[in-house]
Amino acid sequence: MDEVAGMRAGDMGPADMGSGDVVSWGWLRHPATLALGLVALALLAAACGGGSSFDDPRLQEFNDEFTTAGQAHLPPGQAASYPSTPPYGGPHWSQPLRCGIYEAEQRFEPMVHTMEHGAVVLYYQPLNVQDDTVAEMRVLASALLSDGARVIMTPSTRLGVSIAVTSWGRLLTMDQFEEDAIRGFVDAFEGDGPEDVGC
Repeated sequence: MDEVAGMRAGDMGPADMGSGDVVSWGWLRHPATLALGLVALALLAAACGGGSSFDDPRLQEFNDEFTTAGQAHLPPGQAASYPSTPPYGGPHWSQPLRCGIYEAEQRFEPMVHTMEHGAVVLYYQPLNVQDDTVAEMRVLASALLSDGARVIMTPSTRLGVSIAVTSWGRLLTMDQFEEDAIRGFVDAFEGDGPEDVGC
């Protein structure tokens, strides 16, 4: 250790240290240094995709012509043909649907455009879902919208399930209202469309 005399072990890099050297972690006792290190780790995690994750075996993810080349605009009023109900992407009307909570059933084509802009659509089958559950869903959708999330909530008599949640390239179906699953989906996938546009 003669060549590094006068240096503390904490000042040395790995190449400077022998097998018998002791590393000092004294820098951890300084709050400003520790805070700076934690901020750097958080930024690194975010940059590496360490943000919200969503792990649900019911999640279907798609990477096909409806997500890669499915950004074609149709004239308003023209029906699109989608491979799933509800759709996870594909051609859509040139005018997106504004985010919000809708009492009346909405067309898929403008909602798909809003999904392209990063929105999440929350559907419920009004023939299967009870009014008190719809009220709970409205409370959740309202809270998400208040937090700035791009969300649409609408009934859909075309659903073959009770509840479905979609974003661009993703579809989650459920038999009953699950607030945690819906929040997790929104946290993970809201804003993850091909175009980052407000709603």
